Amino acid sequence: MSYLALIIAVILETLLPDRLFDRARIGVDHLSREFEIDLVKLGAASAVHLQWLAPVLVWTVGVYFLNKVLLGTWPLLAGVVSVTIILYGLRFKHFAEVYTTAQLFLNQGDFFRARELFLNWMKEYDGSEVHVQRPDELVVSAVYHGSERALRQYFAVIFWYLAVPGPTGLVLYMAVHWSVVRERQLWVSQAHLQELPSLGDLWDTHGKRALISPRFVLFLMEWIPSRLLGLTVALVSQFDEVMLAWRSAQTQSRFSNWAPLTAACLAAVGLSSGLPHGSDAGLSGSDDAPVQALQQFRQLILKCVVAWLSLGLLLALLGWMPNPFHS
Repeated sequence: MSYLALIIAVILETLLPDRLFDRARIGVDHLSREFEIDLVKLGAASAVHLQWLAPVLVWTVGVYFLNKVLLGTWPLLAGVVSVTIILYGLRFKHFAEVYTTAQLFLNQGDFFRARELFLNWMKEYDGSEVHVQRPDELVVSAVYHGSERALRQYFAVIFWYLAVPGPTGLVLYMAVHWSVVRERQLWVSQAHLQELPSLGDLWDTHGKRALISPRFVLFLMEWIPSRLLGLTVALVSQFDEVMLAWRSAQTQSRFSNWAPLTAACLAAVGLSSGLPHGSDAGLSGSDDAPVQALQQFRQLILKCVVAWLSLGLLLALLGWMPNPFHS
């Protein structure tokens, strides 16, 4: 039944307009901020690094007990809630539309509209602003950013829904991810031009705080799905090159699942993962190279989606998938 709920959500996500969930996402963000506890005002400034836990616990525990109650009273309604939560997390249609539209702009030679589309898409996600001056820089930025969003808005969503019976695991993952984004927002508003310390730097200076930071928890939760996605990328593209790029990036990034995954995706579409954005060496000399790379990346993600859903179907048919209706 868990796989059936997932398939229903995937189908509905491709049919429903993405803006349908915009108000829901704004509402959830507002509620999550209301659940925050200002430990400084409560006189516990030394424990301020723990205040991200309150919204995570409220959402996770609340959905857990809601699911338990509905399973015992209205199982069908429990299924509807699960589908709704999956729909909230999935954003593949929006992802595909952005890349398809940008590819059309580049086909027409309209680099500036393609750049505007991508930069607005990136800024909407986490407030990031990237300086892009040329099509090849745009392609590399698109793969960098798209790899993260593919993981966090599709594959990790599928993994945590199927790995833990019911929507509890998925809600926990999305709440932790929200806390990471919220931490970045608060840092930008309070620290102005100072860059947020990396997880590695935090580990070196405050090891205990790093262990209970939302970024470290998110790193742990994405460790398995990112590696499964990286393996899928290798299997559906050039295995040796992708795995080499993964291993090279992994040795340079202690606490990053995104860096090796991005390197794998860049290698899969024929780009060098170690190049700065301003380099031409990672692209062929053809004027169509940016368009081809974007198209290859979009097709790569689609192949991975098909592979994951096919594997899920196989596990469901073999009876090896947790059933939320028996949790």
